[in-house]
Amino acid sequence: MKFSSVLFVLSTLTFSTALPVTRRGFISGLAVREGNSTLALFSNSTSSSTSSISSSSAKPTTEINLESLKEDAAAKKATSGSKSKVTAAQVKSAVSGFANDANTVSAALNKLPSMTDRSDIASLAGKAFNAESDEDSQRSVLFAAAGSAGSSANSKIVKNTPAVLKGLKAIMVNPSIISVKYNVATIEAAR
Repeated sequence: MKFSSVLFVLSTLTFSTALPVTRRGFISGLAVREGNSTLALFSNSTSSSTSSISSSSAKPTTEINLESLKEDAAAKKATSGSKSKVTAAQVKSAVSGFANDANTVSAALNKLPSMTDRSDIASLAGKAFNAESDEDSQRSVLFAAAGSAGSSANSKIVKNTPAVLKGLKAIMVNPSIISVKYNVATIEAAR
């Protein structure tokens, strides 16, 4: 192989991972695909997921797991103390909101095992899911007010909330009696 060919291949490998690649005939759009972009330069791409994206309608080609992102964010919130001051009114509202949310979730978990109608099960699980999700905003205010004195309770809540949300989401997706039995038991173990 000639030195110039080797140099060309090495320069292609070096720059192709940093530069966008356009497909022939699609100069205004970028080709987005998984895999090594250098393969496309030599027309040996093994990736089957190639799509053209215009600047007005960009869509991701890979699925993003939002639940895991929320779990990661919640874990970071639990371990990092809040530097902001909260007012007495905010704390009072957070206490009331947290208690209401916790009561909503507990009432749903007590009622779900006795229910048989799939749409009612899904509806109640959805209400409990929303209440459990709202608890995080209340928790953050209470943690900011309690400071280090609330670290233990805050950590337990942050640790267990994802399991509760996951179980309630599973019930919403599959509102069967078996799903309720399994997921309520899992949620209760986490709480």
